[in-house]
Formats: sequence, C-alpha cells, structure tokens
Amino acid sequence: MVSVSDATRVEFPDEVLVALRKEAALYGRLESYAARQRRLIVSNKTEPLLALLGDRQKLVVELTRIGEALAPVRREWAGRREAFSDDQRIEADELFAQTAKRLQRIMDMDTKDARVLAVKKEMASGSVRSMQATGQAIAAYRQPGSREVVRRKLDESS
Repeated sequence: MVSVSDATRVEFPDEVLVALRKEAALYGRLESYAARQRRLIVSNKTEPLLALLGDRQKLVVELTRIGEALAPVRREWAGRREAFSDDQRIEADELFAQTAKRLQRIMDMDTKDARVLAVKKEMASGSVRSMQATGQAIAAYRQPGSREVVRRKLDESS
C-alpha cells in the first residue's frame, strides 16, 4: 500500500481512509493552533505568534498536498463510494463531515482574528499620529521666539 506522504493520488478504499484520517488529524491540529493564535493576539505576544504562524503554514502545506491527492475522490465520491464497504463508507462520510466542520470553525476564528488585528492596527496608527502631533508641538515650542508667543496667548486668556 502506498503511504499518504508518498502518494500524489489515492485510489483504493484503504488508501482513501488513511488520507482522510491524516487530513482530519491535521485539521484538528490546525484548529488548536487557531485557538492558540487567538490567545496570542489578545495578549500581544508577537514573537510566539510569528512562530505559531510558521507552524500553521507548514500544516497548510501538508493539508494542501493531501487535499490535492483526495480531490478526485471528493469530486467523484457519489460513484466511488460503492467500492467501499458499509463500515468504510460510514467512516469516510464521518471524516468528510468532521473535516468540513473543523475547516468552517478555523475560518470563523481566523476572520475574528483578522478583525481584532485590524482594530489593533488602527489603534496603533492613531497612537503614532498622536505622537507625531505631540512631537511637532514640542518642536514648535522649541523654536526661537515661540515661548514669547505662548506667554502672550496665556496672558491674553487670563
């Protein structure tokens, strides 16, 4: 039997089930990474987040490879499922469903994380603009004669 890591296509029911089990396990890991990603984003832990994103990328590469091997099976599942025993069909259907649910949860978590990051980015941009304005005010105050202008304005308002 050809292993999933060596195969570019999976043909026989046992090979398909091996690939589906591996895919489901990898999606389980990816889902746990997505949950950990959320905690790192909320706690502003940039370095661990970057490391986690690297690990996620490796999983995505592996999932893409398995997905490509399983693509013909998914497209032709209605016709192919007859080659599977009843138990194999049930397991394959459960693995297909489990993977679809996990993928949806991962996508939902990633969408929420993208929104949180967008808000954080906007807040950081606002802070930078505020610091720039403060810096410009300080620089203007340091200009020769500016203290006198400030004193006059203060006197006028008193």
